[in-house]
Amino acid sequence: MMITASLLGAQGTRESTMNSTEGTASSIPLSRVILYVSGVGYFQREGKVSGNQEVELSFKSSEVNDLLKSLTVRDLDGGQVTGVTYGSQDPVERRLKSFAVNLAGNPGLVSILTQLRGEDVSLAVPDPVEGLVVGVETRADSEGKQFLFLNILTAGGVRSFPLNDIKNLKFLSSRVDSEFRKALSVIAESHDVDKKTIRVGFTGSGTRRVSMGYLTEAPAWKTAYRLVLDDKGEHYLQGWAIVENATDEDWKDVSLSLVSGRPISFIMDLSTPRYISRPVVRQSTAAGPAPQTYDDTLSGKGEKEKAYAPAPAP
Repeated sequence: MMITASLLGAQGTRESTMNSTEGTASSIPLSRVILYVSGVGYFQREGKVSGNQEVELSFKSSEVNDLLKSLTVRDLDGGQVTGVTYGSQDPVERRLKSFAVNLAGNPGLVSILTQLRGEDVSLAVPDPVEGLVVGVETRADSEGKQFLFLNILTAGGVRSFPLNDIKNLKFLSSRVDSEFRKALSVIAESHDVDKKTIRVGFTGSGTRRVSMGYLTEAPAWKTAYRLVLDDKGEHYLQGWAIVENATDEDWKDVSLSLVSGRPISFIMDLSTPRYISRPVVRQSTAAGPAPQTYDDTLSGKGEKEKAYAPAPAP
């Protein structure tokens, strides 16, 4: 009986994303892939750079932590690696709190107007009215129903308008309007978090060989077996390796190795900024000694007051 090994590859090519990584692949092409059954894979790239050059690689957001943990970059012909940069950013909730209008937690109109007290607004109710936001209050009618009213300070004094009657509200301050739009832009950017760009900088002279290696999450390869029966009595047991290519580029001219061992694999969040809570040291203020006071000894109210009288000077 003879055992033969074959490779069955499921190549997933995404035409829309291949256009964005085509230049990167031609600069530092993929040369070697080692897949483990523990859910990770080692990827090695080898290519050439010329002079001072920056190489861009596109990765999934879920792969960045593994990449930062394992990335090794080498300039093999006397050049230097200037650094590796990536698009790290604060959590969305923290970034939203830095704007004049905090949109964290999906606030309603009442919450937004409460934050904008003292700002200039223009209302259409239905005629345009301009003034400063005083606040939002709840009032009850004669039947006990609750209604929300917006109070603004106009040129003629404080006026109240039911929120249901306001057809349009505009911020007259360019600063507030800009901050509001920036906050909405941050929310829109948070929806597209599937991709991150890693930039590797090289500096040197002439054309040089460079290499990059890193670990990222990869589908575990699987095995399948087939028994081929022959009329002459020579039977073959075939072992097949089923490999999925979950990357955005084809594995062309790539050395592929499959490892059945299970090295320890863990995930550590290295891409998200961390802010440490620090204790606040308050300046201590010690009270000074109080001055000595005496009762009125001239009132003649008794010996008790005289006991506190100052001693006569010698």
